[in-house]
Amino acid sequence: MDKLLKEREAFKAAAARNLGTSHNESASTSNLNRSSDKKVHKKKNKEHDEAMLKHMKSLPSFDYQTGTMLAPKIDPNAAYFGLIAKIVDFMKKRHLEGQGWSLSLKECLDEMKAGGIARKTEIWLNEKLPTNPKLQFDSEGKFQFKPPYKFKNDRDIVAQLAKMHRDGKGAMLLTELNECFSNAEEKMTILGEYVITIPCLVNKKKDKAYFYNDNSVDMTVEEDFKSLWRTSNVESLDEKKIEEYLNKHGLSILKDQGVKRIIHGPPKRKAQRRRANVKIQNVHMPEGLLQNYEVD
Repeated sequence: MDKLLKEREAFKAAAARNLGTSHNESASTSNLNRSSDKKVHKKKNKEHDEAMLKHMKSLPSFDYQTGTMLAPKIDPNAAYFGLIAKIVDFMKKRHLEGQGWSLSLKECLDEMKAGGIARKTEIWLNEKLPTNPKLQFDSEGKFQFKPPYKFKNDRDIVAQLAKMHRDGKGAMLLTELNECFSNAEEKMTILGEYVITIPCLVNKKKDKAYFYNDNSVDMTVEEDFKSLWRTSNVESLDEKKIEEYLNKHGLSILKDQGVKRIIHGPPKRKAQRRRANVKIQNVHMPEGLLQNYEVD
């Protein structure tokens, strides 16, 4: 009988444990579903608020004093600078097509078919266009596109690369060459024996840098050294670890053996000594009145 009672109590305890586990699992599942629903709802609310804000900004404002609707404010300078950008792009296109002669502002606007320009806008363009670095003006007030480099043939390109190599000014970028002549990438590919091409990023945009291929500094590197260079990882090592690594392999690091110069600073100014304040007593007594009775 006692055995049956014990088995009955054990069965109840196991059933209670199973019931608690299933309850916890269902609770955790419901909590996860609830949190995912909250995230989706929050995302939808954010998208809705952004769309409403964008829509409200596009609406005209209301003048409560006059009770009328006001048109949205438009910055006139934005339209002016946009027109300057169109003029520069048009002159660049003419330059790349080989139309290198200068134009006046009126001729440029006529070729662009940008008629109906107000007199005020024309005066503003005449003042601002000469300050644009992409344009160059002549003595007659006409202008044309100003490329970063002026090349007449392929020899000029190679000569400019060699000059930049000698002066230590680095490379020419493909974006710059695209403003000098059309099909710049194909032309630089033809000059492959004189050029070293390196892909790069400029202002977070893909670009190509072209260096002069100086044959006087060429040297043959064996494949064993190249493979060692590619497999070695020394980016995370500091000078102390590099020195330990060299010493471990029986190599020594080159140190500065010159005489170290001690740079002295300017001489320090000596502080002026201040006299200590001595307290004088009995200054009100007449001289000779006081006598000393100390016994030696």
